[in-house]
Parts: sequence; C-alpha cells; structure tokens
Amino acid sequence: MLEVTNINKFYGGVRAVENVSLEVKKGKIIGLIGTNGAGKTTLFNVISGFDKSDNGIVNLSGKDITKLTPSNIAELGLIRTFQTATGFPRLTVLENLLVFSSKNNFNFFDNFLVKQDNSHDLIETAENVLKNFGLLEKKNQWVADLSAPELKILEFARAIMGDPLIMLLDEPAAGVNPALLENLMSIITELNKNGVTFLIVDHNLRFICEITDYIYVMNDGKLIAEGTPDAIINNELVIQTYIGK
Repeated sequence: MLEVTNINKFYGGVRAVENVSLEVKKGKIIGLIGTNGAGKTTLFNVISGFDKSDNGIVNLSGKDITKLTPSNIAELGLIRTFQTATGFPRLTVLENLLVFSSKNNFNFFDNFLVKQDNSHDLIETAENVLKNFGLLEKKNQWVADLSAPELKILEFARAIMGDPLIMLLDEPAAGVNPALLENLMSIITELNKNGVTFLIVDHNLRFICEITDYIYVMNDGKLIAEGTPDAIINNELVIQTYIGK
C-alpha cells in the first residue's frame, strides 16, 4: 500500500534521512522507532508531503506521491498527526472535527457554515467519534482550553474525520496517561479491523511492541533493523542503540 524507496533528505550539509526504504502493507500496523534525532519525523514529513526529499520515491497504492502537496496526499487517504498537537483554538472541539471531515472536502468554512444538506449526519458522525475518544462532554468547549493530552486525542479524532485509508501517527502515546493509552490502543485496533492501515512512530517501546505487526528501527538517519516485535526487542544492535543497554 505504502512504499518508500531510497529516501534521502539533507538540511544543509546534514543528512537527516539516508537511503531509507520501507513498506507498509494494506491492513497492517507498522511501527517506526528510534532515538531522538534518528530521522523518524523527517521521514514522516517527506511521506506526507510536508517536506520534499532530495531523492527517492514514495508510492501510495501504486501512485507516485513524492511531489504532491499535503492536501493532495490527504485526499488520497493518507492522513497524519504531529508530535505537537494543535487545533483551531477559537473553534469548539466539535467544530474542529467538522473542519477535517472528508465529506466537506476539507472546506468547512465554505460549505458547512454556509449551508450543508448533510450537516446533521456530519454532526452525528463527529459526536460519535468524540464519544469513542472520551471527548463528547467537551464538544462545546473552546480548543484553546484543552490540556496537552486532550489536544493530542483531539488531533487523532480529527484525523479519523478525514476518512483515512492509512494513518501516520507521530508519537501518539507521548504525554498520555495509561488509561487513555489503553483506550487509544483499542481505537487503533478497532480501526485496523475495519480496514485502516497504520504507520506509527513512538518512543514507548511497550506500546509499539504490543500493537504493531512489524517494526522498523532508525538511528542517525538510517534504518538499522527491522522485524517482528519479538525479533526487535531481542536484537543486540537495537538494544545498544535504542534501549541503551
């Protein structure tokens, strides 16, 4: 479904990503781990169109998306989240979800606020998503008043409103309490059962090993290992570079 081939990315004289190739097959949950500065987020930025590679190819379902804009890539079904969650602070939690509804073609202000025949259905869908994420009681609250963990949950919920085929999650477990993390894992698992594919970056090794089918490991911009969760946690190179033992 997603094929990344020989991606290189330089910032000045520094190579942030060096000749990285990976594959995310349809219906799988794939992990991408590594220490700070390993190049994981840079790779995410290249895949999702927020940054351009110096060379290499990114294919989504057989289509070359290497040079497409983030919005074009999102329209093809690849939706991502970010390490630092943001939102529209002067909109409510519910309105933030409606902004990202694929049924609005990502054009909430032109379509939904003016007139929208399916507005009731959109609101009902958004409220169901908020309920699943435990945010329904906050639907009329300003996003500016949310806590950092709540913003992270909201960003995940917004991504779902984009009707994704594949989701790229950047540090979804960071700063999230254990109970909320369990809920996130349940949601990811349920979405996966319903056909959504995932590529997940996170520092929480237990979380990654528990939820993924396969893991890639980066260090200093390069892929240094790949394999099943069991293989990765027993890989001596991974232990030395990532776990630090």
